[in-house]
Amino acid sequence: MEEIGLWGRLGVLEDRMTEWRFLVYVMGAVMALLGIHVFHPQLVKIYDPVNYVSFHALLELSSISISFLIVLYCWRKLEQNKSAKLLILLFAFFTVGMVDLLHTLSFKGMPHFLTESSVAKATCFWVFARMVEAALILTVLVMPEIRVRKDWRKHVLAASFLLVIVIAAVVFTFENSLPVLVVEGQGTTSLKNGLEYFISFLHFLSLIVCLYRYYLEKSTTYLNLALAFTYLFLSEMIFTVYQSVVDLDNFSGHIFKVLGYYFILKGLYLLLKPEKKSSAESIMKQSPGAVFSFAKMDGRFIFSYIDGGLLGEMGLKPCQMAGTQVEDLLPPAAGAVIDHCNDSWESGDKHTFTAFLKGRHLIISLAPIIKEGIVIEIAGTATDISTFIQSAATPAKTRPMAGEAQEERMLQTL
Repeated sequence: MEEIGLWGRLGVLEDRMTEWRFLVYVMGAVMALLGIHVFHPQLVKIYDPVNYVSFHALLELSSISISFLIVLYCWRKLEQNKSAKLLILLFAFFTVGMVDLLHTLSFKGMPHFLTESSVAKATCFWVFARMVEAALILTVLVMPEIRVRKDWRKHVLAASFLLVIVIAAVVFTFENSLPVLVVEGQGTTSLKNGLEYFISFLHFLSLIVCLYRYYLEKSTTYLNLALAFTYLFLSEMIFTVYQSVVDLDNFSGHIFKVLGYYFILKGLYLLLKPEKKSSAESIMKQSPGAVFSFAKMDGRFIFSYIDGGLLGEMGLKPCQMAGTQVEDLLPPAAGAVIDHCNDSWESGDKHTFTAFLKGRHLIISLAPIIKEGIVIEIAGTATDISTFIQSAATPAKTRPMAGEAQEERMLQTL
């Protein structure tokens, strides 16, 4: 968690993505891929496969490190936001990281690890990892937001570790009985290509989902994720054409994979990054009202920050509210509040209105936060005006004369 936060402060994970940058990165990747194939004969003369095992280990360890960074990040975020999506990501990237590690250790040319390293074992581990990765990430993208009540983190990690053991046992035990996926020197088999095409298709679906989410929400986070799936899609396509596990195509495929994993990390960081703390935070905790912010995700408004003395008076805790839906805080009949939120999000206009919540009359103000002409978040305040409402309902003869004019002006303001 600290490492990811450090990267964010250094600007490594800073959100600089725009539509033009996205297009430039995509076109650059496509041009690089075309260049490799157009100038393949010339590049092969320069490329030395003798060094490939070392470079392969470095590239794989890079993506494995990213996988475990995502695992740590999800683990910490689940302390505050018990989201089923985070649990699936925790399971997915722990499994992928461990299986990729087995793939790296069993790669042809690596030292003895349980059994002799071989093309067959390494390729089987590769396919298992990519299937888990592609299927579960797509699941997270399309599933609705679901909150769980219990802390399932340890159970999820245990299940993931069990799956890794099963995969390892199958590959190490039945290595000679498993279907042939690669014939060294000749290339990939039809089965291997079919599996890679299916994985590519899942990545392509993830790419479409991210672009659609960007179209709806105009959040550049989804452009980062879309770029990640573009790189992963190209990576999988490359792994259908290589002739040897140490050739130039295999090498370029691993480079695209690392780039894809970097943008997955960046996208998830931007999607889940914590709010920056400031010296005013302690003041907000003591304020009589409530200060909050929320963003639109998957068509729903999700609190990214909420604090203030009003929460304690209403029996709520800030740590329980962050990551929850705005609708969860409202009574079923409070559709007008959501209408104000939608209108403020779509128009970029400020809204001030009253609402009745948990026996209290509140005045709520919404102020959209706009970046490059797009609403990325809404900040707001809520103030309890129940006392003034009750005063207004009190017969005039029972109120002190000295306060009548002041209260009347207050009610007119409200």
